[in-house]
Amino acid sequence: MKIMKKIAAVTIAAAALFAFAGCSDADDPNEMITGSNKKYEIDYTNTTEDTSRGYHSTAYKHAGAAVQLDFENVSKNVNAGVMGLIFDLEEKDGVKSFNVIGVKTNNANGALGFYVSRFENVTDIQADNFGTKLKENPATETVYATAFGSAQGVKDAEKDTITVYAYAIEKLNKSTQKYEYEVYLLHADTQIGKLDKDGNLVAEDGTPINLSGVEPVATIPTEYTGSQPTQRKLAVYANVYAGKTLKGTWTYRGDYKEVGVDED
Repeated sequence: MKIMKKIAAVTIAAAALFAFAGCSDADDPNEMITGSNKKYEIDYTNTTEDTSRGYHSTAYKHAGAAVQLDFENVSKNVNAGVMGLIFDLEEKDGVKSFNVIGVKTNNANGALGFYVSRFENVTDIQADNFGTKLKENPATETVYATAFGSAQGVKDAEKDTITVYAYAIEKLNKSTQKYEYEVYLLHADTQIGKLDKDGNLVAEDGTPINLSGVEPVATIPTEYTGSQPTQRKLAVYANVYAGKTLKGTWTYRGDYKEVGVDED
């Protein structure tokens, strides 16, 4: 179909359209991310010698989402850090587990790098690689897409931006009767408008977007079973490398299942 001719798979994962959450100091201690509801922004210069990390989560739980990532001022800020989507986020007694798809610019012409991983037992998001290298009580990482795989975004030379869409959706694997997350990284000339009631992508003009034949960049298994997908929170995520400036926006284009304020 015509729309699919304009959409190319690249890589990744993740989730959510929302209403809309606050974020604790521990989630974004350096206050890098601003915004609410469907749109968030970052314009942060890291003057330290360590990578700065932070995220803002949704107020409601979801089983998938599509988010538009726009990297800005790319001619000046190449490889400055990562923007991404966290999904299947759960926190108990200060310990977090989540899936994440992270994306960075490799050059100013649209070349991107990305990764998809699951982290568990995260107690300090500022620690190197979410704490997987801590000597005591380290976090664990399961890699689902090699860091950093090559992807491609859409370059707007006039605006000096690169755009890509991260889409993660929870689906039932009929052979195992367990749910799994399919993760996509898509670049599109036709803008993604929303998700339908079944979690499928719909273009802004209302035309369904057919992803048959498009391979996900990662598939993440879960132990979830039952007649409905298990829902967890989503979050926009960023890290900014030492001495770098990262500027960009996240726009939630649609979420799956739970409906909150201003959500369709």
